[in-house]
Amino acid sequence: MRVTDPSTSSAGNRRINTVLSQQSRSMGQLRRIEIYNDKFVKVIDQDLFGRQSYHLNLSMLEPWPVRHRRIAWRWLLGMICFALTTLAFGYYLWLHQDPATLNRLLPFIIAFILLTCGFLILFIYHSPNVTEFRSRYGSCPLLRLLYNKPDPESFRHFVAELRTRILAASQAVTFDKKEMLAIELKELDRLADEGVLTRDAYHRARQRIMNMHF
Repeated sequence: MRVTDPSTSSAGNRRINTVLSQQSRSMGQLRRIEIYNDKFVKVIDQDLFGRQSYHLNLSMLEPWPVRHRRIAWRWLLGMICFALTTLAFGYYLWLHQDPATLNRLLPFIIAFILLTCGFLILFIYHSPNVTEFRSRYGSCPLLRLLYNKPDPESFRHFVAELRTRILAASQAVTFDKKEMLAIELKELDRLADEGVLTRDAYHRARQRIMNMHF
């Protein structure tokens, strides 16, 4: 049950079942999710930090998605602090209206404005509103869909089909639980090596799987 891309094998071309294309302008993110050959999914994710592509076997996913909405308070507080500092400098200049003071403080004001914009971008990027499909045993987020993108109807239809195909792929598996644990652990190793999973997420999932195994 190793996750491979059938389009690269001698078995024939990849047959795409359904495609969902998503875009988030605020995050500078483009995402394309393809369900293909009935039991695989390919994710192509492009954002401000580069492009990433990976494959998953649907049978290793939990069919019940989880909506994840997080507020990145650290970046939000940083943005507020720099914005308030910028306003304080601006108010000071408005009170004094001295060209010499303006020349002295202008570089600091520009720096704080840039820092405010930078923290705003990081706040948006680190505050995702997504629906996650997690691995069956390690409960590790493997597939993230931008919530209600490109529109609520298309999103709900795709999620429903994805759940149906995950259930069908899981029912076709003939391995016992111990073998499935070993297979999922091997797949998580691969995804961690490809940079899909962070090391913290990988180690947490690995620990859950090892606890179940023993």
